[in-house]
Amino acid sequence: MLPSKRQIDTEVARRGMVSIMNDTKWHELQSAVQNDLPFSPPYQIKAVLNHRPEPKHFDSDVEYFGDWSDECLTPFYVIEWIRIRPRFLRGRGRLVAPEVHSVDSEFLAILHRFDIPHRCDEVSIWVFGYASSTGDFKRGGER
Repeated sequence: MLPSKRQIDTEVARRGMVSIMNDTKWHELQSAVQNDLPFSPPYQIKAVLNHRPEPKHFDSDVEYFGDWSDECLTPFYVIEWIRIRPRFLRGRGRLVAPEVHSVDSEFLAILHRFDIPHRCDEVSIWVFGYASSTGDFKRGGER
């Protein structure tokens, strides 16, 4: 059963967080990923009321795409953050290393187009629904 908006708001206030994204921004991001990229990048998602993100392990590139459908992302108000690895591995056989396919620059261009604040490291991009501080966020397509 999905938590109510009131439950989320109570937990957000208890933890001293503020809303970073709204439904419009989430829809713009979701739509652009589905329509403008050659594949939907995999992601790890952390819900406000969950202690652990899903999938639990997401520290290396993967061989699957992300599901950016409404069934997996909505309601947006439950998303504390989403960690995107804008690449995937395409297997080429047992004896050959997998090929890396990246949409890193295209994904950052989407963030820039919709002025979505985010945080990056060498391999991942985080988009926050809620945060306690926005001091280390980039705006738009900054890396």
